[in-house]
Amino acid sequence: MKIAFYKKKTKPIITYYFLIAFSFFIAGCVLSSNPIYYTPSKEYHIVQKNEDLSNISRKYNISKENLKLYNNLKSDRIFAGQKIHLFPRPIRKSEFVTIRSIPESKIHTVRKNESIHRIAKMYNLEVMQILEFNDLKTFKLHFGQKLWLESDHNVFVSKEIEEKIEKKPPIKEKVKEKIPDIRKDIWVKSYKKGELIIPVQGIVTSEFGNRNGMVHKGIDIAASIGEPVYAVLNGTVAFAGTQRGYGNVIILEHKGYVMTIYAHNETNLVRLGEKVKQGQPIATIGETGTTSGPHLHFEYRVKGKAINPREVLPNL
Repeated sequence: MKIAFYKKKTKPIITYYFLIAFSFFIAGCVLSSNPIYYTPSKEYHIVQKNEDLSNISRKYNISKENLKLYNNLKSDRIFAGQKIHLFPRPIRKSEFVTIRSIPESKIHTVRKNESIHRIAKMYNLEVMQILEFNDLKTFKLHFGQKLWLESDHNVFVSKEIEEKIEKKPPIKEKVKEKIPDIRKDIWVKSYKKGELIIPVQGIVTSEFGNRNGMVHKGIDIAASIGEPVYAVLNGTVAFAGTQRGYGNVIILEHKGYVMTIYAHNETNLVRLGEKVKQGQPIATIGETGTTSGPHLHFEYRVKGKAINPREVLPNL
């Protein structure tokens, strides 16, 4: 009987204290200027139609100056569908690198968790150079992978060099071995016209192919400075920064070892590693890098190889 009486009395007591605690919770949510139900994990805001930076500034109680700083904005101009980050870009460990000279072997062996960005910074190279030197199909690297650090290398590498890199005793014979093309036996997504959208409305001023004795690996689309540049497909930001010649550039990776490149931007609007949607503004038209006027240089690559974007883009 005592046990039954004890259970009977404690149930309403527990309910009573629960209701009191819940009341304080609700009061805190309503009265607090920074309510506890606000989600700190919500790191960005998607711009809605007719919304401006002032609206967003008031909504999140963040000054316009800070919003512009966090998002690398040169002006108050924003676009529907654009992602506005509400916090500063976190500094990655890979950004702190001691610059060193290129080794005698001209080869770098990838260590655990190393990225192309870190390796490029380590040897004072451009990310695009490492992609080109090694005909890379993707930005993803694997432990032990060997990367050429110069362009004028032989397509053969001796076992002696490989052993030297791995700090093993050199072998006597120099047996040359061709570096395997890891791009061959992989599945590639075949995109067709109609699946991609145009990155910017404008006039094509330079086509894909030979130009002044050099290979032009994309097409140039002239447009007004500050106009939005859109992602042609869903993808991931593999690079967001500056490169010699390209100026401010965004590189997106897509399903099936497809890569798109957007260069000469006035402003890059997305961050490294960010997931983007087709039609999302990712940059603005500019004339950074080597240009003769404001335009977008757009490249479409499959397994690292540039192909004519007109094969997949809607008619311009």
